[in-house]
Amino acid sequence: MSDDVSREVDQLLRDREKYEAWLKRLESEESKATAQAYGRVRADYQQRLDDVVSRLRAHSETVERKLHQLEQRAVDVEGERALRAEKLDEARLRRSVGEYRDDNEWADLEKRLASSLRQADQELTSARTEIDRLRDIVAHVRTAEARPAAAAQPVPEAAAAAPPQPAPRRPAAPPQPEPAPRPRRQPAGPPRAEPVAAGPPTGEDAEEGFLSLEELVLGDKDVEPMGPPLQAAPPSPATPREPVQPEPAGVEPGVGDELAFLESLSLGGGEEGEGDSFSFLEQHGSGTPQTIICPHCAAANDPAEWYCTECGEELPAE
Repeated sequence: MSDDVSREVDQLLRDREKYEAWLKRLESEESKATAQAYGRVRADYQQRLDDVVSRLRAHSETVERKLHQLEQRAVDVEGERALRAEKLDEARLRRSVGEYRDDNEWADLEKRLASSLRQADQELTSARTEIDRLRDIVAHVRTAEARPAAAAQPVPEAAAAAPPQPAPRRPAAPPQPEPAPRPRRQPAGPPRAEPVAAGPPTGEDAEEGFLSLEELVLGDKDVEPMGPPLQAAPPSPATPREPVQPEPAGVEPGVGDELAFLESLSLGGGEEGEGDSFSFLEQHGSGTPQTIICPHCAAANDPAEWYCTECGEELPAE
C-alpha cells in the first residue's frame, strides 16, 4: 500500500473519531437550542460521518489486501532470518575448530553474516509493525461500517406507538392437596378377661389331654384302640395253708422248736408271728416280696396272684 493511501486512511480515521465526538457532545446541548437548530446541526454532523465511513469502506478492500501481503512477507522474512542465523553459528563453529586462522578473513566473514542477520531482523520488525497498523485500520473500518447500519435502522411505528407491556405475572402456584384426616382412635372395648391359670389335671383331664395330643400327632386318622378292654379276672381262692405236722416222739425238744420256727418263716407262720417274720425278712434282705401293690388301686395282693383282688387289674410281674 502506497504512502498516499496510508495517509488518506489515517486522516479518514481521525475524521471519523472527530465527528463521533461532536455528535456525542451535541446530545448534551439539545436543551439549549430550538428543535429546528438542533436537527440541522445534527444532520450536518451525521452526513459528514457517513461520508467518511463511505470513503473508508472504499479503501477497506485495499487495506485488507495489503494486510495479507505483509503477513505472507513476514513469514518469508522469518525463514530467511533463521537461515542467516544458522550460517553465522556455523562460521563461528569453524573458527573455533581452527579452519579460519586468518583474523582479517574471519573478521570480514563475521561482519558480513552478522549484517545480513540484522537486516532480516529489521525487515521482520518493520513488517510486523505495519501488520499491526493495518489490522487496527481494518478493525476501525469494520466498526465504522457497523455503527451507521445500526443507527440507520428505523424504529417500527407500531412498536413506538405501542404502550409498554406490563410485566408478566408469575403463574400461581397449584393448590396443595389437603392432608388426609387422621384416623380417630376407637373407643376402648370391655376389658378382656385375664386367663385363669389351670390347676393340675385330674385323671380324666389328663386322659383327655393325652387323647388330644394323639389327635394332633395322627392328624385326621382315627385312633385305633390297642385291643379289647381287659376284663377283671375272678379272684382266685387263697392257697390253703398246710397244717402243722405234730412233732415225732423221738425228736428232741430243741430240734422241734427250730423246725417249727423255720416252717413259720417259709409258710408265713401264724397270725401272731406274721409281723415279726416280715420285718425280719425286710431287715435281712429277702429276695421274695410278701405282697404286690396294685398300681391302680394301691391294694396289697398275694405274690401268687395275677390280677388285683380289689379292682381286677393285671398286677405287675415280680
